[in-house]
Amino acid sequence: MESFRKAVALAALAAFTFIIYSNVLHGPFIFDDGMYIIDNTQIRDSSLLWPPSPRYLTYLSFAFNYSHGGLNTFGYHLFNVIVHIFNSALVFAIALLLFRTAALKDKGVERYALPVALMASFFFAAHPVQTQAVSYITQRFASLTALFYLLSVACYLKWRTSEGSSRLFFYAVALLSAVAAQFTKETGFTLPAVILLLEYAFFRGTGSALKRLFPLVPFILVMAIVPVLLFAPGVFGAGSAGISETTRVQQLRDLDTVSRHDYLATQFRVMATYFRLLVAPYGQNLDYHYTIFKSFLAPQVVLSALFLVIPIFGLGLFLLGRGIKGRGPLSLIAGTGILFFFIAISIESSIIPINDVIYEHRLYLPSAGAALFFAAALMGLFEFSKKRFKLAISPLAWAVVAVIVLAAPLGAATFARNSLWADDILFWRDVVAKSPDKGRVHNNYGRVLYKKGMTAEGMAEFKLAVKLDPVTPSGYYNLGNAYKDLGLMDEAIKAFETAIEQDPGKLNARNNLGLVYLMVGRPAEAVEQFETMLLKNPNDFKAHNNLGLAYSAMGRADLAEEEFRAAVFIKPDFADALNNLRIIELKRGME
Repeated sequence: MESFRKAVALAALAAFTFIIYSNVLHGPFIFDDGMYIIDNTQIRDSSLLWPPSPRYLTYLSFAFNYSHGGLNTFGYHLFNVIVHIFNSALVFAIALLLFRTAALKDKGVERYALPVALMASFFFAAHPVQTQAVSYITQRFASLTALFYLLSVACYLKWRTSEGSSRLFFYAVALLSAVAAQFTKETGFTLPAVILLLEYAFFRGTGSALKRLFPLVPFILVMAIVPVLLFAPGVFGAGSAGISETTRVQQLRDLDTVSRHDYLATQFRVMATYFRLLVAPYGQNLDYHYTIFKSFLAPQVVLSALFLVIPIFGLGLFLLGRGIKGRGPLSLIAGTGILFFFIAISIESSIIPINDVIYEHRLYLPSAGAALFFAAALMGLFEFSKKRFKLAISPLAWAVVAVIVLAAPLGAATFARNSLWADDILFWRDVVAKSPDKGRVHNNYGRVLYKKGMTAEGMAEFKLAVKLDPVTPSGYYNLGNAYKDLGLMDEAIKAFETAIEQDPGKLNARNNLGLVYLMVGRPAEAVEQFETMLLKNPNDFKAHNNLGLAYSAMGRADLAEEEFRAAVFIKPDFADALNNLRIIELKRGME
Protein backbone atom coordinates (compact mmCIF):
# COMPACT_ATOMS: atom_id res chain seq x y z
CA MET A 1 0.00 0.00 0.00
CA GLU A 2 2.82 2.38 0.87
CA SER A 3 4.57 1.73 -2.46
CA PHE A 4 1.32 2.44 -4.28
CA ARG A 5 0.91 5.76 -2.45
CA LYS A 6 4.45 6.78 -3.38
CA ALA A 7 3.86 5.88 -7.02
CA VAL A 8 0.63 7.90 -7.08
CA ALA A 9 2.37 10.84 -5.42
CA LEU A 10 5.21 10.81 -7.98
CA ALA A 11 2.79 10.49 -10.89
CA ALA A 12 0.75 13.42 -9.57
CA LEU A 13 3.94 15.43 -9.04
CA ALA A 14 5.12 14.82 -12.61
CA ALA A 15 1.72 15.65 -14.13
CA PHE A 16 1.32 18.78 -12.00
CA THR A 17 4.82 20.05 -12.88
CA PHE A 18 4.32 19.42 -16.58
CA ILE A 19 0.98 21.25 -16.58
CA ILE A 20 2.28 24.41 -14.90
CA TYR A 21 5.15 24.57 -17.42
CA SER A 22 3.16 23.48 -20.47
CA ASN A 23 2.55 27.03 -21.69
CA VAL A 24 6.27 27.79 -22.07
CA LEU A 25 7.24 24.79 -24.24
CA HIS A 26 7.16 26.86 -27.43
CA GLY A 27 8.56 30.00 -25.82
CA PRO A 28 11.30 31.97 -27.61
CA PHE A 29 15.00 32.28 -26.88
CA ILE A 30 15.54 35.11 -24.40
CA PHE A 31 18.48 37.19 -23.16
CA ASP A 32 21.73 35.13 -23.04
CA ASP A 33 20.16 32.32 -25.09
CA GLY A 34 21.56 34.16 -28.10
CA MET A 35 25.13 33.94 -26.82
CA TYR A 36 25.00 30.44 -25.34
CA ILE A 37 22.83 28.75 -27.96
CA ILE A 38 21.94 30.68 -31.14
CA ASP A 39 25.45 32.04 -31.81
CA ASN A 40 27.37 29.28 -30.05
CA THR A 41 29.29 27.42 -32.78
CA GLN A 42 30.52 24.90 -30.21
CA ILE A 43 27.12 23.25 -29.82
CA ARG A 44 26.97 22.64 -33.57
CA ASP A 45 30.03 20.41 -33.25
CA SER A 46 30.40 18.91 -29.78
CA SER A 47 34.06 18.06 -30.46
CA LEU A 48 34.75 21.80 -30.15
CA LEU A 49 33.67 21.59 -26.50
CA TRP A 50 36.72 19.54 -25.56
CA PRO A 51 38.77 19.99 -23.44
CA PRO A 52 36.06 20.55 -20.84
CA SER A 53 35.12 23.83 -19.23
CA PRO A 54 33.50 24.28 -15.78
CA ARG A 55 30.11 23.96 -17.52
CA TYR A 56 30.99 21.23 -19.99
CA LEU A 57 27.97 18.94 -19.44
CA THR A 58 25.49 21.80 -19.83
CA TYR A 59 27.07 22.83 -23.13
CA LEU A 60 26.96 19.17 -24.16
CA SER A 61 23.23 19.11 -23.41
CA PHE A 62 22.75 22.17 -25.64
CA ALA A 63 24.65 20.30 -28.36
CA PHE A 64 22.28 17.35 -27.88
CA ASN A 65 19.25 19.60 -28.33
CA TYR A 66 20.78 21.26 -31.38
CA SER A 67 21.53 17.92 -33.03
CA HIS A 68 17.90 16.82 -32.50
CA GLY A 69 16.06 19.97 -33.48
CA GLY A 70 18.38 22.77 -34.45
CA LEU A 71 17.12 26.07 -33.06
CA ASN A 72 13.55 24.91 -32.49
CA THR A 73 12.99 25.94 -28.87
CA PHE A 74 10.51 23.15 -28.10
CA GLY A 75 13.21 20.52 -27.51
CA TYR A 76 15.24 22.83 -25.27
CA HIS A 77 12.20 23.71 -23.16
CA LEU A 78 11.04 20.10 -22.94
CA PHE A 79 14.50 19.05 -21.76
CA ASN A 80 14.41 21.73 -19.03
CA VAL A 81 10.94 20.74 -17.85
CA ILE A 82 11.91 17.05 -17.68
CA VAL A 83 14.98 17.98 -15.63
CA HIS A 84 12.74 19.96 -13.26
CA ILE A 85 10.40 16.99 -12.89
CA PHE A 86 13.33 14.73 -12.03
CA ASN A 87 14.69 17.26 -9.55
CA SER A 88 11.30 17.49 -7.84
CA ALA A 89 11.23 13.68 -7.64
CA LEU A 90 14.73 13.71 -6.12
CA VAL A 91 13.55 16.14 -3.40
CA PHE A 92 10.75 13.62 -2.74
CA ALA A 93 13.28 10.78 -2.51
CA ILE A 94 15.70 12.70 -0.27
CA ALA A 95 12.90 13.52 2.18
CA LEU A 96 11.88 9.85 2.36
CA LEU A 97 15.46 8.69 2.81
CA LEU A 98 16.09 11.11 5.68
CA PHE A 99 13.47 9.24 7.71
CA ARG A 100 15.42 6.00 7.17
CA THR A 101 18.67 7.36 8.58
CA ALA A 102 20.11 6.28 11.93
CA ALA A 103 18.96 9.52 13.56
CA LEU A 104 15.27 9.07 12.65
CA LYS A 105 14.75 5.36 12.06
CA ASP A 106 12.68 3.64 14.75
CA LYS A 107 11.95 6.99 16.41
CA GLY A 108 8.21 6.72 15.81
CA VAL A 109 8.16 9.32 13.03
CA GLU A 110 7.97 7.01 10.00
CA ARG A 111 4.34 8.05 9.48
CA TYR A 112 5.58 11.55 8.63
CA ALA A 113 7.94 10.41 5.85
CA LEU A 114 5.52 10.35 2.93
CA PRO A 115 3.64 13.53 3.97
CA VAL A 116 6.88 15.52 4.36
CA ALA A 117 8.19 14.19 1.05
CA LEU A 118 4.91 15.08 -0.66
CA MET A 119 4.89 18.66 0.62
CA ALA A 120 8.59 19.31 0.02
CA SER A 121 8.52 18.03 -3.57
CA PHE A 122 5.36 19.91 -4.53
CA PHE A 123 6.64 23.16 -3.00
CA PHE A 124 9.92 22.76 -4.90
CA ALA A 125 8.14 21.97 -8.18
CA ALA A 126 5.46 24.63 -7.90
CA HIS A 127 7.30 27.70 -6.65
CA PRO A 128 7.35 30.46 -9.31
CA VAL A 129 10.90 31.49 -8.38
CA GLN A 130 11.99 28.29 -10.15
CA THR A 131 10.79 29.57 -13.52
CA GLN A 132 14.03 31.39 -14.25
CA ALA A 133 16.01 28.14 -14.00
CA VAL A 134 13.45 26.19 -16.04
CA SER A 135 11.75 28.53 -18.52
CA TYR A 136 14.92 30.48 -19.28
CA ILE A 137 16.69 27.92 -21.47
CA THR A 138 20.25 29.01 -20.74
CA GLN A 139 19.75 28.64 -17.00
CA ARG A 140 19.77 24.92 -17.48
CA PHE A 141 23.18 25.64 -15.94
CA ALA A 142 21.34 25.84 -12.59
CA SER A 143 18.74 23.09 -13.02
CA LEU A 144 21.08 20.49 -14.56
CA THR A 145 23.66 21.07 -11.83
CA ALA A 146 20.87 20.57 -9.30
CA LEU A 147 19.99 17.26 -10.99
CA PHE A 148 23.48 15.81 -10.43
CA TYR A 149 23.77 17.47 -7.01
CA LEU A 150 20.47 16.09 -5.68
CA LEU A 151 21.06 12.70 -7.31
CA SER A 152 24.39 12.47 -5.50
CA VAL A 153 22.74 13.37 -2.19
CA ALA A 154 19.93 10.86 -2.72
CA CYS A 155 22.30 8.03 -3.68
CA TYR A 156 24.58 8.88 -0.76
CA LEU A 157 21.62 8.57 1.62
CA LYS A 158 20.55 5.35 -0.11
CA TRP A 159 24.08 3.97 0.32
CA ARG A 160 24.09 4.88 4.02
CA THR A 161 20.66 3.40 4.68
CA SER A 162 20.91 0.20 2.58
CA GLU A 163 22.36 -3.23 3.18
CA GLY A 164 23.74 -5.86 0.87
CA SER A 165 25.55 -5.73 -2.47
CA SER A 166 23.48 -2.82 -3.83
CA ARG A 167 25.26 -0.42 -1.46
CA LEU A 168 28.35 -0.27 -3.67
CA PHE A 169 26.20 0.67 -6.67
CA PHE A 170 24.61 3.60 -4.85
CA TYR A 171 27.99 4.79 -3.57
CA ALA A 172 29.41 4.72 -7.12
CA VAL A 173 26.43 6.63 -8.54
CA ALA A 174 26.68 9.20 -5.74
CA LEU A 175 30.37 9.79 -6.47
CA LEU A 176 29.93 9.91 -10.25
CA SER A 177 27.05 12.37 -9.85
CA ALA A 178 29.23 14.52 -7.62
CA VAL A 179 31.87 14.62 -10.35
CA ALA A 180 29.22 15.42 -12.97
CA ALA A 181 27.94 18.34 -10.87
CA GLN A 182 31.42 19.89 -10.96
CA PHE A 183 31.40 19.75 -14.77
CA THR A 184 27.96 21.36 -15.02
CA LYS A 185 28.26 24.59 -13.04
CA GLU A 186 30.56 25.96 -10.37
CA THR A 187 27.87 25.67 -7.66
CA GLY A 188 28.50 21.93 -7.66
CA PHE A 189 31.60 22.75 -5.60
CA THR A 190 29.53 22.89 -2.38
CA LEU A 191 28.15 19.34 -2.67
CA PRO A 192 30.75 17.66 -0.41
CA ALA A 193 29.91 20.17 2.33
CA VAL A 194 26.25 19.10 2.18
CA ILE A 195 27.23 15.44 2.37
CA LEU A 196 29.39 16.16 5.43
CA LEU A 197 26.43 17.98 6.99
CA LEU A 198 24.17 14.97 6.40
CA GLU A 199 26.77 12.59 7.81
CA TYR A 200 27.12 14.71 10.92
CA ALA A 201 23.39 15.27 11.45
CA PHE A 202 21.90 11.89 10.61
CA PHE A 203 24.58 9.26 11.19
CA ARG A 204 26.23 10.24 14.46
CA GLY A 205 27.13 7.24 16.58
CA THR A 206 27.07 4.73 13.72
CA GLY A 207 30.79 3.96 13.97
CA SER A 208 34.15 5.53 14.62
CA ALA A 209 34.85 8.93 13.06
CA LEU A 210 37.62 7.46 10.90
CA LYS A 211 35.40 4.66 9.62
CA ARG A 212 32.63 7.10 8.75
CA LEU A 213 34.82 9.75 7.15
CA PHE A 214 37.10 7.52 5.07
CA PRO A 215 34.42 6.82 2.37
CA LEU A 216 33.81 10.58 2.15
CA VAL A 217 37.39 11.39 1.15
CA PRO A 218 36.67 10.88 -2.60
CA PHE A 219 33.78 13.35 -2.34
CA ILE A 220 36.05 15.92 -0.70
CA LEU A 221 38.69 15.42 -3.40
CA VAL A 222 36.03 16.12 -6.03
CA MET A 223 36.07 19.75 -4.84
CA ALA A 224 39.38 20.22 -6.67
CA ILE A 225 37.71 19.91 -10.09
CA VAL A 226 36.11 23.36 -10.25
CA PRO A 227 39.26 25.30 -9.23
CA VAL A 228 41.31 23.31 -11.75
CA LEU A 229 38.81 23.98 -14.54
CA LEU A 230 38.76 27.69 -13.72
CA PHE A 231 42.42 28.37 -13.02
CA ALA A 232 44.28 25.59 -14.83
CA PRO A 233 42.13 24.37 -17.74
CA GLY A 234 45.22 23.09 -19.55
CA VAL A 235 45.28 20.13 -17.16
CA PHE A 236 42.56 18.56 -19.29
CA GLY A 237 44.07 19.47 -22.65
CA ALA A 238 45.36 22.33 -24.74
CA GLY A 239 42.67 24.73 -23.59
CA SER A 240 39.12 25.36 -24.79
CA ALA A 241 37.82 28.17 -26.99
CA GLY A 242 34.54 29.82 -27.93
CA ILE A 243 31.88 30.86 -25.48
CA SER A 244 33.02 28.39 -22.81
CA GLU A 245 36.45 30.05 -22.68
CA THR A 246 34.91 33.52 -22.90
CA THR A 247 32.74 32.71 -19.88
CA ARG A 248 35.70 31.35 -17.92
CA VAL A 249 37.77 34.45 -18.64
CA GLN A 250 34.87 36.71 -17.61
CA GLN A 251 34.50 34.82 -14.34
CA LEU A 252 38.17 35.34 -13.56
CA ARG A 253 37.91 39.00 -14.58
CA ASP A 254 35.05 39.48 -12.12
CA LEU A 255 37.32 38.25 -9.32
CA ASP A 256 39.66 41.17 -10.01
CA THR A 257 37.25 43.93 -11.03
CA VAL A 258 34.39 43.50 -8.55
CA SER A 259 35.14 44.41 -4.92
CA ARG A 260 34.78 41.44 -2.56
CA HIS A 261 33.91 43.85 0.24
CA ASP A 262 31.12 45.55 -1.71
CA TYR A 263 29.83 42.24 -3.09
CA LEU A 264 29.55 40.65 0.36
CA ALA A 265 27.89 43.74 1.83
CA THR A 266 25.39 43.75 -1.03
CA GLN A 267 24.68 40.04 -0.62
CA PHE A 268 23.16 40.59 2.82
CA ARG A 269 20.52 42.72 1.12
CA VAL A 270 20.26 40.27 -1.79
CA MET A 271 19.65 37.40 0.64
CA ALA A 272 16.82 39.38 2.18
CA THR A 273 15.31 39.68 -1.30
CA TYR A 274 15.75 35.94 -1.83
CA PHE A 275 13.96 35.14 1.44
CA ARG A 276 11.15 37.50 0.50
CA LEU A 277 10.78 35.82 -2.90
CA LEU A 278 10.54 32.40 -1.24
CA VAL A 279 7.82 33.54 1.13
CA ALA A 280 6.01 36.03 -1.12
CA PRO A 281 7.02 35.61 -4.79
CA TYR A 282 5.73 38.90 -6.19
CA GLY A 283 7.63 41.37 -8.38
CA GLN A 284 9.79 38.71 -10.02
CA ASN A 285 12.28 40.12 -12.47
CA LEU A 286 14.92 38.73 -14.82
CA ASP A 287 17.24 41.74 -14.60
CA TYR A 288 17.07 43.59 -11.29
CA HIS A 289 18.47 47.13 -11.08
CA TYR A 290 20.07 46.51 -7.71
CA THR A 291 21.88 48.97 -5.47
CA ILE A 292 25.50 48.11 -4.74
CA PHE A 293 26.29 48.74 -1.08
CA LYS A 294 29.84 49.81 -0.20
CA SER A 295 29.53 49.61 3.57
CA PHE A 296 28.38 46.96 6.02
CA LEU A 297 26.97 49.83 8.08
CA ALA A 298 24.46 50.89 5.43
CA PRO A 299 21.00 50.75 7.09
CA GLN A 300 19.61 48.30 4.53
CA VAL A 301 22.57 45.98 5.00
CA VAL A 302 22.42 46.12 8.80
CA LEU A 303 18.65 45.52 8.89
CA SER A 304 18.88 42.63 6.43
CA ALA A 305 21.71 41.01 8.38
CA LEU A 306 20.26 41.48 11.87
CA PHE A 307 16.62 40.69 11.18
CA LEU A 308 16.78 38.11 8.40
CA VAL A 309 20.07 36.54 7.35
CA ILE A 310 21.72 35.98 10.74
CA PRO A 311 18.49 34.98 12.57
CA ILE A 312 17.55 32.47 9.86
CA PHE A 313 21.02 30.96 9.86
CA GLY A 314 20.87 30.89 13.66
CA LEU A 315 17.49 29.18 13.50
CA GLY A 316 19.03 26.50 11.31
CA LEU A 317 21.80 25.88 13.84
CA PHE A 318 19.30 25.86 16.72
CA LEU A 319 16.96 23.38 15.02
CA LEU A 320 19.86 21.15 14.00
CA GLY A 321 21.22 21.12 17.55
CA ARG A 322 17.76 20.44 18.97
CA GLY A 323 17.29 17.55 16.57
CA ILE A 324 20.71 16.05 17.30
CA LYS A 325 19.91 16.10 21.03
CA GLY A 326 16.76 14.09 20.27
CA ARG A 327 14.33 16.85 21.20
CA GLY A 328 12.58 16.95 17.84
CA PRO A 329 13.06 14.63 14.86
CA LEU A 330 11.32 17.09 12.56
CA SER A 331 13.59 19.84 13.87
CA LEU A 332 16.54 17.85 12.53
CA ILE A 333 15.13 17.94 9.00
CA ALA A 334 14.06 21.57 9.27
CA GLY A 335 17.47 22.69 10.53
CA THR A 336 19.26 20.66 7.87
CA GLY A 337 17.05 22.26 5.22
CA ILE A 338 18.07 25.76 6.31
CA LEU A 339 21.79 24.92 6.40
CA PHE A 340 21.48 23.16 3.04
CA PHE A 341 20.10 26.44 1.69
CA PHE A 342 23.02 28.48 2.99
CA ILE A 343 25.64 26.00 1.79
CA ALA A 344 24.12 25.68 -1.68
CA ILE A 345 23.92 29.45 -2.20
CA SER A 346 27.32 30.24 -0.70
CA ILE A 347 29.23 30.23 -4.01
CA GLU A 348 27.06 33.00 -5.48
CA SER A 349 26.19 34.93 -2.31
CA SER A 350 29.40 35.32 -0.35
CA ILE A 351 32.83 36.84 -1.01
CA ILE A 352 33.23 35.41 -4.52
CA PRO A 353 32.28 38.42 -6.65
CA ILE A 354 30.08 38.15 -9.73
CA ASN A 355 29.32 41.13 -11.95
CA ASP A 356 25.55 40.65 -11.58
CA VAL A 357 24.79 40.58 -7.86
CA ILE A 358 21.33 38.98 -8.03
CA TYR A 359 19.54 36.46 -10.21
CA GLU A 360 16.51 34.38 -9.29
CA HIS A 361 17.89 31.20 -10.86
CA ARG A 362 20.52 31.15 -8.11
CA LEU A 363 17.70 30.13 -5.75
CA TYR A 364 16.92 26.95 -7.68
CA LEU A 365 19.20 24.48 -5.88
CA PRO A 366 19.07 26.19 -2.45
CA SER A 367 15.27 26.09 -2.59
CA ALA A 368 15.46 22.30 -2.22
CA GLY A 369 16.67 22.96 1.32
CA ALA A 370 13.98 25.60 1.81
CA ALA A 371 11.34 23.09 0.67
CA LEU A 372 12.54 20.54 3.23
CA PHE A 373 12.39 23.20 5.93
CA PHE A 374 8.87 24.34 5.04
CA ALA A 375 7.59 20.76 4.83
CA ALA A 376 9.12 19.77 8.18
CA ALA A 377 7.88 22.99 9.79
CA LEU A 378 4.33 22.41 8.54
CA MET A 379 4.42 18.85 9.82
CA GLY A 380 5.66 20.15 13.15
CA LEU A 381 2.72 22.58 13.18
CA PHE A 382 0.41 19.65 12.48
CA GLU A 383 1.91 17.67 15.33
CA PHE A 384 1.41 20.61 17.71
CA SER A 385 -2.15 21.27 16.49
CA LYS A 386 -3.08 17.59 16.72
CA LYS A 387 -2.08 17.49 20.38
CA ARG A 388 -3.47 20.93 21.21
CA PHE A 389 -6.82 20.59 19.46
CA LYS A 390 -7.07 16.77 19.37
CA LEU A 391 -7.37 16.64 15.58
CA ALA A 392 -8.45 13.38 14.02
CA ILE A 393 -6.89 14.07 10.62
CA SER A 394 -3.99 11.86 9.46
CA PRO A 395 -0.54 13.27 8.58
CA LEU A 396 -1.01 12.31 4.91
CA ALA A 397 -4.38 14.05 4.76
CA TRP A 398 -2.77 17.12 6.34
CA ALA A 399 -0.07 17.04 3.67
CA VAL A 400 -2.64 16.78 0.88
CA VAL A 401 -4.52 19.77 2.30
CA ALA A 402 -1.26 21.72 2.53
CA VAL A 403 -0.43 20.92 -1.09
CA ILE A 404 -3.87 22.05 -2.22
CA VAL A 405 -3.89 25.21 -0.10
CA LEU A 406 -0.27 26.27 -0.68
CA ALA A 407 1.33 24.45 -3.62
CA ALA A 408 -1.65 24.84 -5.94
CA PRO A 409 -1.63 28.68 -5.75
CA LEU A 410 2.14 28.62 -6.22
CA GLY A 411 1.63 26.48 -9.31
CA ALA A 412 -0.96 28.94 -10.63
CA ALA A 413 1.55 31.77 -10.11
CA THR A 414 4.16 29.74 -12.00
CA PHE A 415 1.78 29.20 -14.90
CA ALA A 416 1.06 32.95 -14.98
CA ARG A 417 4.76 33.80 -14.86
CA ASN A 418 5.39 31.37 -17.72
CA SER A 419 2.88 33.23 -19.87
CA LEU A 420 5.46 36.05 -19.91
CA TRP A 421 8.37 33.72 -20.67
CA ALA A 422 6.35 32.48 -23.65
CA ASP A 423 6.20 35.94 -25.29
CA ASP A 424 9.44 37.91 -25.56
CA ILE A 425 7.77 41.31 -26.13
CA LEU A 426 5.50 40.91 -23.08
CA PHE A 427 8.43 39.57 -21.11
CA TRP A 428 10.79 42.48 -21.80
CA ARG A 429 7.97 44.99 -21.37
CA ASP A 430 7.54 43.55 -17.87
CA VAL A 431 11.31 43.78 -17.18
CA VAL A 432 11.43 47.39 -18.41
CA ALA A 433 8.53 48.29 -16.12
CA LYS A 434 10.42 46.84 -13.13
CA SER A 435 13.91 48.12 -14.04
CA PRO A 436 13.17 51.34 -15.97
CA ASP A 437 16.55 52.95 -15.25
CA LYS A 438 18.75 50.06 -16.38
CA GLY A 439 20.31 50.50 -19.83
CA ARG A 440 20.79 46.79 -20.50
CA VAL A 441 17.08 46.18 -20.07
CA HIS A 442 16.16 48.80 -22.68
CA ASN A 443 18.83 47.44 -25.02
CA ASN A 444 17.36 43.94 -24.88
CA TYR A 445 13.80 45.20 -25.22
CA GLY A 446 14.91 47.23 -28.25
CA ARG A 447 16.45 44.14 -29.89
CA VAL A 448 13.20 42.24 -29.55
CA LEU A 449 11.16 45.12 -30.95
CA TYR A 450 13.61 45.64 -33.82
CA LYS A 451 13.55 41.97 -34.79
CA LYS A 452 9.74 42.11 -34.83
CA GLY A 453 9.89 44.91 -37.41
CA MET A 454 9.09 47.68 -34.93
CA THR A 455 12.03 49.80 -36.12
CA ALA A 456 11.18 53.17 -34.58
CA GLU A 457 10.29 51.65 -31.21
CA GLY A 458 13.45 49.55 -31.20
CA MET A 459 15.68 52.50 -32.06
CA ALA A 460 14.09 54.56 -29.29
CA GLU A 461 15.00 51.81 -26.81
CA PHE A 462 18.59 51.66 -28.09
CA LYS A 463 18.97 55.43 -27.69
CA LEU A 464 17.56 55.25 -24.18
CA ALA A 465 19.93 52.36 -23.38
CA VAL A 466 23.06 54.31 -24.29
CA LYS A 467 21.72 57.39 -22.53
CA LEU A 468 21.17 55.48 -19.28
CA ASP A 469 24.41 53.54 -19.62
CA PRO A 470 26.92 55.36 -21.86
CA VAL A 471 29.41 52.49 -21.41
CA THR A 472 27.39 49.80 -23.17
CA PRO A 473 29.04 48.33 -26.29
CA SER A 474 25.97 46.23 -27.12
CA GLY A 475 23.73 49.29 -27.05
CA TYR A 476 25.92 51.15 -29.53
CA TYR A 477 26.25 48.01 -31.66
CA ASN A 478 22.47 47.62 -31.91
CA LEU A 479 22.07 51.34 -32.55
CA GLY A 480 24.66 51.08 -35.34
CA ASN A 481 22.71 48.22 -36.95
CA ALA A 482 19.54 50.27 -36.84
CA TYR A 483 21.24 53.27 -38.45
CA LYS A 484 22.77 50.98 -41.12
CA ASP A 485 19.43 49.45 -41.98
CA LEU A 486 17.90 52.92 -42.28
CA GLY A 487 20.70 54.05 -44.58
CA LEU A 488 22.16 56.52 -42.08
CA MET A 489 25.74 55.45 -42.67
CA ASP A 490 27.60 58.27 -40.91
CA GLU A 491 25.59 57.66 -37.75
CA ALA A 492 26.13 53.92 -38.09
CA ILE A 493 29.90 54.38 -38.35
CA LYS A 494 29.97 56.54 -35.22
CA ALA A 495 27.90 53.99 -33.28
CA PHE A 496 30.05 51.02 -34.33
CA GLU A 497 33.26 52.93 -33.62
CA THR A 498 32.00 53.78 -30.13
CA ALA A 499 31.12 50.13 -29.51
CA ILE A 500 34.66 49.10 -30.54
CA GLU A 501 36.27 51.81 -28.42
CA GLN A 502 34.44 50.46 -25.39
CA ASP A 503 35.13 46.82 -26.27
CA PRO A 504 37.94 46.28 -28.80
CA GLY A 505 37.16 42.57 -28.81
CA LYS A 506 33.57 43.05 -29.97
CA LEU A 507 34.05 41.33 -33.33
CA ASN A 508 30.47 41.66 -34.57
CA ALA A 509 30.81 45.44 -34.30
CA ARG A 510 34.07 45.33 -36.27
CA ASN A 511 32.42 43.16 -38.91
CA ASN A 512 29.48 45.49 -39.39
CA LEU A 513 31.71 48.56 -39.31
CA GLY A 514 33.78 46.98 -42.08
CA LEU A 515 30.64 46.31 -44.13
CA VAL A 516 29.53 49.92 -43.73
CA TYR A 517 32.96 51.13 -44.81
CA LEU A 518 32.53 49.01 -47.95
CA MET A 519 29.09 50.46 -48.58
CA VAL A 520 30.39 54.06 -48.39
CA GLY A 521 33.47 53.37 -50.53
CA ARG A 522 36.16 53.17 -47.86
CA PRO A 523 37.58 49.67 -48.55
CA ALA A 524 41.02 50.30 -47.03
CA GLU A 525 39.41 50.98 -43.64
CA ALA A 526 37.22 47.90 -44.11
CA VAL A 527 40.36 45.80 -44.65
CA GLU A 528 41.71 46.99 -41.31
CA GLN A 529 38.58 45.82 -39.48
CA PHE A 530 38.42 42.38 -41.12
CA GLU A 531 42.15 41.78 -40.63
CA THR A 532 41.78 42.60 -36.93
CA MET A 533 38.93 40.08 -36.72
CA LEU A 534 41.09 37.37 -38.31
CA LEU A 535 43.90 38.03 -35.86
CA LYS A 536 41.40 37.21 -33.11
CA ASN A 537 39.85 34.25 -34.93
CA PRO A 538 41.73 32.96 -38.01
CA ASN A 539 38.95 30.44 -38.72
CA ASP A 540 36.24 33.05 -39.20
CA PHE A 541 35.23 32.15 -42.76
CA LYS A 542 32.82 35.09 -43.01
CA ALA A 543 35.61 37.52 -42.13
CA HIS A 544 37.80 35.95 -44.83
CA ASN A 545 35.00 36.41 -47.35
CA ASN A 546 34.38 40.02 -46.32
CA LEU A 547 38.10 40.75 -46.48
CA GLY A 548 38.05 39.35 -50.00
CA LEU A 549 35.24 41.74 -50.90
CA ALA A 550 37.27 44.65 -49.52
CA TYR A 551 40.31 43.65 -51.57
CA SER A 552 38.08 43.36 -54.67
CA ALA A 553 36.83 46.89 -54.06
CA MET A 554 40.47 48.01 -53.97
CA GLY A 555 41.16 46.27 -57.28
CA ARG A 556 43.36 43.58 -55.66
CA ALA A 557 41.83 40.49 -57.28
CA ASP A 558 44.81 38.32 -56.32
CA LEU A 559 44.45 39.01 -52.62
CA ALA A 560 40.66 38.75 -52.89
CA GLU A 561 40.94 35.28 -54.44
CA GLU A 562 43.22 34.16 -51.59
CA GLU A 563 40.65 35.21 -49.00
CA PHE A 564 37.71 33.62 -50.82
CA ARG A 565 39.68 30.37 -51.08
CA ALA A 566 40.56 30.57 -47.39
CA ALA A 567 36.84 30.91 -46.58
CA VAL A 568 35.98 27.88 -48.74
CA PHE A 569 38.82 25.86 -47.19
CA ILE A 570 37.34 26.47 -43.73
CA LYS A 571 33.74 25.95 -44.87
CA PRO A 572 33.58 24.14 -48.24
CA ASP A 573 29.84 24.74 -48.71
CA PHE A 574 29.98 28.49 -48.00
CA ALA A 575 27.87 29.76 -50.90
CA ASP A 576 28.90 33.42 -50.74
CA ALA A 577 32.62 32.65 -51.05
CA LEU A 578 32.02 30.08 -53.82
CA ASN A 579 29.99 32.61 -55.76
CA ASN A 580 32.68 35.28 -55.29
CA LEU A 581 35.32 32.88 -56.63
CA ARG A 582 33.20 32.23 -59.73
CA ILE A 583 32.91 35.97 -60.34
CA ILE A 584 36.70 36.33 -60.20
CA GLU A 585 37.15 33.40 -62.58
CA LEU A 586 34.58 34.85 -65.00
CA LYS A 587 36.34 38.22 -64.98
CA ARG A 588 39.66 36.52 -65.57
CA GLY A 589 38.19 34.63 -68.56
CA MET A 590 36.88 37.85 -70.08
CA GLU A 591 40.26 39.58 -69.97
